[in-house]
Amino acid sequence: MRMTAFGMTDKGRRRPNNEDDLALVDLSDGRNIEECSASDLPVGDSGVLLAVCDGVGGRRAGEVASALALSELASEMEAAANGCPRRSLFGEAVERVNRAVWKKAHEDPRLDGMATTLTAAVVCRRRAILAHVGDSRAYLLRGGAIRQVTRDQSFVQSLVAGGALTEEEAAHSPYRNVILQAVGRKKTVEVALDACELEAGDTIALCTDGLSEKVEKNDLERALMGPDIEQAVRSLVALANERGGEDNITLLVARIGE
Repeated sequence: MRMTAFGMTDKGRRRPNNEDDLALVDLSDGRNIEECSASDLPVGDSGVLLAVCDGVGGRRAGEVASALALSELASEMEAAANGCPRRSLFGEAVERVNRAVWKKAHEDPRLDGMATTLTAAVVCRRRAILAHVGDSRAYLLRGGAIRQVTRDQSFVQSLVAGGALTEEEAAHSPYRNVILQAVGRKKTVEVALDACELEAGDTIALCTDGLSEKVEKNDLERALMGPDIEQAVRSLVALANERGGEDNITLLVARIGE
């Protein structure tokens, strides 16, 4: 199996710095694809890791949290690389990442309160295993239709699940950015896990809320149906900026080949 991937992060139009981060790692050799751009990448027996983070915390601590979480996750998955990982192994790796970020925040007063969302996927043998903390999202495009795979761990999503809010009301709620889980916020974390079988032509998209709050599902669907995923990513990030760009914006997309 082979994959084409492209990702980018942008600080947006209002924030002074970028606390988002992303990673694309070939777990078969531990190679971190620095530009998050790979054409016709072979997916080995240990798979490929894709991940995005949205850091929080004052005095640039959010940048530290997101970078540390991705570095720790890559190290954890590389150390465990021995064929496709089980869902439980992926979840345990994220739990250890959480403890590492929490520990770092408590060791350095300058980093007090730092935390980050984390949405990650390991693609291996025509299967994607997903781990999710916070409100960054994963989408799957198949056959011209897109669906959100993850469920936001947020206050408004809990109200939607309980029937107190509609999806439309949640999208405009002043509390929509209140997340219930974050990597590093507490010593323990509840990791949401999922898995899906993949088909040739499937497209996986991971993004932070700087994109998902500005770009509708139909915008994602239309752009990602095109043949050039780099062009799609760049146009969607530009669209989020055109619609305000109040937050940092990150999007990582992978398309499954034959």
